[in-house]
Amino acid sequence: MTAPRSLNSLRSLRPFRQADRAAVLDRLPAALAVLVGAWVLIAYSVGQWRSMTVPSWDLAIFAELAKAYAHGQAPIVPIKGDDYNLLGDHFHPILVLLGPIWRLFPTPLALLVVQDLLLAVSAWPLTRLATRLTSRSIATALGLFYVLSWGFQGAAQAQFHEIAFAVPMLAWASVAFVERRWKACALWLVPLVLVKEDMGLTLIMAGGAMALRGWQEARAGEPDDAGSGPAKRRSGRFIRAWDELPTVRLGAHLALFGLLAFILTVFIIVPLLSPTGSWQYGLGGNAGDGMTAAHTGGTLLERLFSPTVKIATLFMLVCTAGGIGLASPWMALMLPTLGWRFLADKEAYWEWKLWHYNAALIPIALGALLDVIARLRARRARRAATGAAQSPESTEATAPTEAAAPTHEGAHLPPDPDDAPAAPAGAAAPAEPTEPAAPAQSPALLDAGSPDAGSSPDPAAEPAAEPAVEAPAGWLAAPVWARRMVAVGVVVPLITCALTASDLPLWAMTEKNYGAPSSRNPAARQVLDAIPEGASVETDLTLLAYLVPKATVSWVGTSGSSGQAKDYVVVDSRSTAWGGRPPKDAAQWATQTRRVAYELVLDVDGFQVAKRID
Repeated sequence: MTAPRSLNSLRSLRPFRQADRAAVLDRLPAALAVLVGAWVLIAYSVGQWRSMTVPSWDLAIFAELAKAYAHGQAPIVPIKGDDYNLLGDHFHPILVLLGPIWRLFPTPLALLVVQDLLLAVSAWPLTRLATRLTSRSIATALGLFYVLSWGFQGAAQAQFHEIAFAVPMLAWASVAFVERRWKACALWLVPLVLVKEDMGLTLIMAGGAMALRGWQEARAGEPDDAGSGPAKRRSGRFIRAWDELPTVRLGAHLALFGLLAFILTVFIIVPLLSPTGSWQYGLGGNAGDGMTAAHTGGTLLERLFSPTVKIATLFMLVCTAGGIGLASPWMALMLPTLGWRFLADKEAYWEWKLWHYNAALIPIALGALLDVIARLRARRARRAATGAAQSPESTEATAPTEAAAPTHEGAHLPPDPDDAPAAPAGAAAPAEPTEPAAPAQSPALLDAGSPDAGSSPDPAAEPAAEPAVEAPAGWLAAPVWARRMVAVGVVVPLITCALTASDLPLWAMTEKNYGAPSSRNPAARQVLDAIPEGASVETDLTLLAYLVPKATVSWVGTSGSSGQAKDYVVVDSRSTAWGGRPPKDAAQWATQTRRVAYELVLDVDGFQVAKRID
């Protein structure tokens, strides 16, 4: 009797093993996207650091901020100016999280790695959603496209910026929007106001998108997941009462919060902390940011769509959303960012190949694509359920889970295996979560601990059911036009990625010597060794970030107005900061411009170090 019992026990474990195997396989696309993205982006950043590639002064600025936070001080950044509080430049209190990281790893390279990890981890929720909506192979392709997208490559090329913290928030918010978990979506969006002062405008658009989706579903008589029950109908017209539309109400509250946050940060907090007493950005950009200004005259339409680089940026965003993503209200979240960028007079704001301004738009674009795919899938599921309900077999008997299934699109998304309850011993193995066999069923999509999660129907309250006629499984049940739309939506971003790869920053990694230490590294090391710990230094761009860990660093373009002479002046004759006319003698230049005597203590491979004579 022992052997049969053991055999039965092993047989009863098979469903669990099969379910566990399927769950592991479903996580592989997301895990692959995160790991590949992190590895490639970090390798690119390390290559930049070793080769002394310096696109701007921003990395040094944020390094000084992290250094100040690490010592419990206000974010005073001398690179921007003596006693300059960086919260008066941009409102990004979330960067206080960099303090502990700098404490452990006091190098600007750590900030580059943090940004790379933030970008890479944002691929997890979107790729997991793509796996449940499509297939593992398609999700893998979309996940890799996302994490190596043109927007992320531009951010990596531009080095660290605060917008990196917004990308994971927008990724998880996008998934919650598609899954109709409105409270979770709002909770992911609210912290955006701590990333940058203009993010309140993004919240306004997000609240509008949520309200629109809630209004559309209430009008169709579908359940409102932000409330406790389905929207009511009366005489064929839905009731627009405020208390009966909780999703609309939540969206309105989110939009109001975004508006108040924008007003508070831009017109009160930032001016109070700014040395100029005002917000230094806006449609005209910042005269002191070192970027090239451009003529932006003409009508509003001309300013929005001219020159053609703006059209190219819009085209790339549409392609990233697969074209069909334009049908999602989630795309509206891009409008505030695109608006201030295109109306500004800074050419770098308009670009799509370089800089970090597009990074936060990538999760929005992919989220919009997945939103349209989910709605097409829901339409297929509703049609399959309607056909089954009208068939003679289905009218005689219906399975308990089908009888209580809601009809909104979120209910027909495949379940997340992380949230699926354990099956009883001896139960049949569940179907592949990427393609459920019975579209009319409604497995719980929401997180078990989410406030939006619904309770499953009580099987005891329904009569016993005979086996129903199965509808066609997966996307085969969808109309041909819907399948073609999804195919286009998936293929377009992948083709765009392939066609533009050679024009983007990561293509430099295909060069044989990419990431090799610069030939000037020994000379740069001599310069760093010549500066004592805790000294004040004025320098150009080349070694600006490299000097931050051991010195108080100022930039030659902003420190002259203060009249405070620094202990050392470091000049690189090859730096672009000098406009092709570097000083021939650093000591002579410092003595003349700072009105304090300096002597030359080092001259090696284009670098000069001048020391102040007390």
